[in-house]
Amino acid sequence: MALGIGSKLDSVMARIRQAAEQARADMAAAAQSVKEPLPDAPDAKAVNPAEGRYLDSFEEERAQKMGMPSLAAPPPPGTDPAASAIPTNEATQAQKEQGWNAPQTTVAQTSKKGCAEATLTYLEQSSAEEAAPLTQQEAREKVRNKADTMTTSVKDRVDVNLDDGATADEMGAMLGSMGIKVTNGFDECNTDALSGALKNGQMALALVDSNALLNTTLAEGEKGPDSGELHWLTIDGVNPGKSKSTDDDLYRVRDPVNGAYWVKASDLKKSISQAQEQHGSGGVMTVKKDGTAKTTEQREALAQSNLERTQPLGKGNGGASRRLSVGESS
Repeated sequence: MALGIGSKLDSVMARIRQAAEQARADMAAAAQSVKEPLPDAPDAKAVNPAEGRYLDSFEEERAQKMGMPSLAAPPPPGTDPAASAIPTNEATQAQKEQGWNAPQTTVAQTSKKGCAEATLTYLEQSSAEEAAPLTQQEAREKVRNKADTMTTSVKDRVDVNLDDGATADEMGAMLGSMGIKVTNGFDECNTDALSGALKNGQMALALVDSNALLNTTLAEGEKGPDSGELHWLTIDGVNPGKSKSTDDDLYRVRDPVNGAYWVKASDLKKSISQAQEQHGSGGVMTVKKDGTAKTTEQREALAQSNLERTQPLGKGNGGASRRLSVGESS
């Protein structure tokens, strides 16, 4: 009998030791998992693995985006999903039908003035027709090559130099060389036109005041100066508000520093309005793939026509740099 009890006790102790070892393994795996960069956090590195916070190469500390719709796991069956649902992007299917194949990861700018180049690289990846998707490096090299070999007749009107950012005209010329047509340009955030274009399969570029947009995501005590620098970003998503007006729509932006996130129409309007007030430039241009522009001559003509629609955004140079040293932020 004593032998039987001892055997059972040994078995129980073995299970306890096994459970403890498994718990330690699970904790180690969890600690390792938070060291991995967030999929849409450019150049991320861990700050505090216990808290799961990250830094990127441009900021001292990743700011929490206050008031932004947060990513969450689907709610359990039978519960109300409204409170935790991820905004539905009503542009995705139409964009696919129009030939866009947008990557999931936002392109990070690789220099202090690189937001324009990063935005163009994202669109180059999204519009590419190669059998295998372009890597960010391949797309970036294509953009650089097109900037360096811009045709003489286009250079007569605009000198493209991505090293110090880009004006709206430079962006229009570059888009034409990529086979992308600027369909409209505004010096404000026209939400009716913007939402309509996105739902019809287009994308958009916005020239904003970097601090004005950043400050909408920060708590009161964390906000920086009202005015920053001109900064380019892509808009690739729309989620309608509860009213019939587009004034309460949400837009998903692809920010070359901060990654992808949703912003309110009112916040996007503010960042563009402030860009105009502080820098004399800013706005939105909507764009679509032009499947007819195949040859060098056709793309040159497209670049020329794009310049007629970029003028409302002004002559300011979009090339904001960092995020949380807010004076030179984006």
